[in-house]
Amino acid sequence: MGQYNFTYEVPENFHEMLVHHLQQNGNANIAPIVQRCRIDYEDAGLAYYAGLKGDNWDKKALDFTIEGSESNINLLKSNDKLLKEVIHKLLRPNKTGFLIRNIDYLIATDDFEIKLPEEQGESFEILSADIYDALGRDEPTLVLDRLHTYSSKYLRDICNRHGISTADDSGNNYPLHSLAGSLAKYYDSNNVFESDFIQQTLKMSISTFERYNSIRNNKSYAHDNNVLNKAEATYVVTIITATLTLIHKIENQ
Repeated sequence: MGQYNFTYEVPENFHEMLVHHLQQNGNANIAPIVQRCRIDYEDAGLAYYAGLKGDNWDKKALDFTIEGSESNINLLKSNDKLLKEVIHKLLRPNKTGFLIRNIDYLIATDDFEIKLPEEQGESFEILSADIYDALGRDEPTLVLDRLHTYSSKYLRDICNRHGISTADDSGNNYPLHSLAGSLAKYYDSNNVFESDFIQQTLKMSISTFERYNSIRNNKSYAHDNNVLNKAEATYVVTIITATLTLIHKIENQ
């Protein structure tokens, strides 16, 4: 019996393929969860000897590991059958020679979870995909530039909804901290907040966003910079996304 011409190669960007398939096939609620997790796989050897019976004499078995926050992992565990079916399909066994055997689920001890406002539109989807993908690989420094673009676009859209100017007379867009300042002033004048704490916190975010401008320009991969260390990048991402989440909840309450 001759050897099939299998590639024994997992398709490139498999993580992205998995997320995209879930998005496009009625599982959009699971897709962002998978996107926020890390996915690894290990060759378990010939499928038949790895316990996968059938006409698998020259196919190989893969064991997958999905690692993420406790809430994300618990949700994915409840969809284990679906994930195995989708992964099996995307592996294309008749071409690659790979079959999925198991999925192990791990709760990350060093993980931090963010949730971006769920805005509609291709630009937001592309930016959020890049952000979640980088965080899934535990590379928060790569997020700094993309999150800045996301934040600017998001605050600009919010300001436009309220008729707040987002550009000067020459058509130059206002920087991120100016957008935050205009929005904070709008909320204050319209008595949106029930507590002084939230009002003051949002005002303080103006200087936070201003310093974020500096980090994006001088400490991220937006330019040829010496980038910010991982610990501080993680903190920046956490603070900025927390502020965006606050604004999102204010806008949707």
